Amino acid sequence: MSALPSESPTSIDIRSVYQPIVDLSTRSVTGFEALTRIPDANGQVSFQDVLRDAERQNVIVEFDWRCRLTALRGALAAKFPPDLDLFVNAEPVALDAPAPRESLALLADARDVSIVVEITERHLMRDPAGLLRAVDHARHWGWRVAVDDVGADPSSLALLAILRPDVIKLDMCLVQNRSTAENAAIVAAVIAESGRTGATVVAEGIETEAHEQWALDMGATLGQGYFYGPPADLPSFAGFTTSRTHSIDQSTVTVRAPTAVTPYALVSALGPPRRADDQLLEALENDLLRIAASAGASTIVLMTVASPGGLAPDREVSLNDIASCVALTAVFGAFLPGDAARYRAVHIGADEPLARERSLVVVSPSFTAALIALETDAGSYRYALAYDSQTVLSAATVLLRRIPVITGS
Repeated sequence: MSALPSESPTSIDIRSVYQPIVDLSTRSVTGFEALTRIPDANGQVSFQDVLRDAERQNVIVEFDWRCRLTALRGALAAKFPPDLDLFVNAEPVALDAPAPRESLALLADARDVSIVVEITERHLMRDPAGLLRAVDHARHWGWRVAVDDVGADPSSLALLAILRPDVIKLDMCLVQNRSTAENAAIVAAVIAESGRTGATVVAEGIETEAHEQWALDMGATLGQGYFYGPPADLPSFAGFTTSRTHSIDQSTVTVRAPTAVTPYALVSALGPPRRADDQLLEALENDLLRIAASAGASTIVLMTVASPGGLAPDREVSLNDIASCVALTAVFGAFLPGDAARYRAVHIGADEPLARERSLVVVSPSFTAALIALETDAGSYRYALAYDSQTVLSAATVLLRRIPVITGS
């Protein structure tokens, strides 16, 4: 590996190369993924090293936009056809920031390019609220959204249902290591998500005909890898025509941004609430927590606490146990967590509407449920129990947007 260059990541020389993405049924090219390369006198500096350096220097936003704009500039120079898809990588923190003012003309020139922005797998759970905003901003630009390297990290699978991507890109480990039970569970979850939303599935890392067949067996319709070509300069598109039979249709994925500010406000319009006391709510919570504990690493558990005193000792223990084996556990309330807390604690002001709610939301690839309650008197609640994915995912989104970024990691 080459040493890092002495220049700042914002001024270092970069170039874009492009790897073809093909229709697996015909092997016809449907698009290209733009990849950033850092040339130097000794060969290639690792892009990932420069990316980490940009993060350490707090210039990740500027560097990430520069990489993406370089990719667009190269596509425009090659007269990239509008019926091919251009995949570009993005750090969520950069998408969550305004585009550089000097880039607006270039972005306007690229408005006819069919852009799919790939959300990278790094730090997906560090800032879920920022990630949701980043996806909103990408769609504001008219770009479609892909979640990259699904299967490499449980958190990427956990967030599929929340983000509702247009494209799901399977990590190469799924194509090249097909026999594990864990991979089978990931494939099943991806097929279910694709069937629910219409998301396109792309398999990465295809290097042999056997990999290609396994990708088809997993439900992928598009593929990428050295079997179809290495990253390189874009070809000449003069007189280019495409015979592709599969395209990424943005209209297939329905994105619903919840307008409610609390989970109970979201479900209160669904019908008359039931009534419960502490004992019944605790029993319902215990049942959902039991399921969450066995739902696997790609699970999100979100709880709101109505009591300013915080969690009961036994509930603290159970949530700490769950937090050690799922992708994300967050507790919202007007209390301070114990020193041994393993979950993410999100402080809520005592006068906020959410401080009166006692809710539990569980999202996993195979199970969604939300127990949402509003305290009316001491020990008395109105509640709703929802299992339909639209309601549960909307409740989860409302809460995820309240989680602050983890800094310094």
